[in-house]
Amino acid sequence: MQVFYPMPCSNATSSISSATSEKPILPSISAEIGCVWWKRRHQLLHGSPSGFCRQEVFDKGVLRYTDELPLQSILKLLGDDSFPLQEVVLKDDHKRSISRVWLDDKAYVLKKYQHLHRWLAVSQDTRGWLGAHRLQNGVSCYAWYRRHDLSYSIIVYEDAGDCDLYMPQCLQSPVPQLFDLFRQAGGCIAALHRQNIFHADTKPSNFVYQSNAGTNRKVRLIDTDDIRNYWHLSNKKRARNLAQFIGCSRPEVSQTLYVQTLLEFFRGYLLESLTSTAELLALLPAMRRATLALYPERKNRNLAIFARLLKYLQD
Repeated sequence: MQVFYPMPCSNATSSISSATSEKPILPSISAEIGCVWWKRRHQLLHGSPSGFCRQEVFDKGVLRYTDELPLQSILKLLGDDSFPLQEVVLKDDHKRSISRVWLDDKAYVLKKYQHLHRWLAVSQDTRGWLGAHRLQNGVSCYAWYRRHDLSYSIIVYEDAGDCDLYMPQCLQSPVPQLFDLFRQAGGCIAALHRQNIFHADTKPSNFVYQSNAGTNRKVRLIDTDDIRNYWHLSNKKRARNLAQFIGCSRPEVSQTLYVQTLLEFFRGYLLESLTSTAELLALLPAMRRATLALYPERKNRNLAIFARLLKYLQD
């Protein structure tokens, strides 16, 4: 079993205490709301006069696509038998599969949904297509193909990154780079919370980046199947988002390293949300309860991590 050893923890807490006096990270993530969103939503489902989104009806299904990618390229990505593509499966379960494919030396991500709901408005693939355009996360979503027989649908995305914050490859990064990645993740969640936006799945594996970007690695939050906007985002929902990230740790990685990186995650959250450490401390019990409910199999480990986080934040 491999164990990753961190640097000493001496500077971690000081970065938290001075967080609100530093310049915010300002991650480029937001969501469309109000009349602007409802107009765009209608165009995404039915097509737009401007050509921003088009709808094509074929014998076996309906294709909706934006003007960011040529139609012929989209058809090749969706599975033209005469034009086989290199493909790597990233995830496969009974609900959906995700794969990376290459076309003209560029990578794309295909998300395939099974067991579609006959009602378009509540089907998960519909929510995925709409959420990908509602959440302005710097990741393009090019097309959505849905079979008439409801056997499957496919959404075509830009490849946002080959690495995520749960991978061992990430956690073995040099400490300054690792801290920067976790700070960006905290800033992303805070930016959404500041706009009263709830992302239903903020676990570390949904924060991705390009590993070949050198020191300029930009974290993007993906998985847009459930994006909600509220007049006021409750503390319960804020705590749940933070708990989804905090509680999902790899068992082979030392607790000390996780405490360090989570303090940097909190630092990013405080910088972007412009809240105080005291307000974060007040939210900590709700985070702990949500973490135990979300990850019961990690109960002992997460309780130990929370105890150390509490100590450092109080100091």
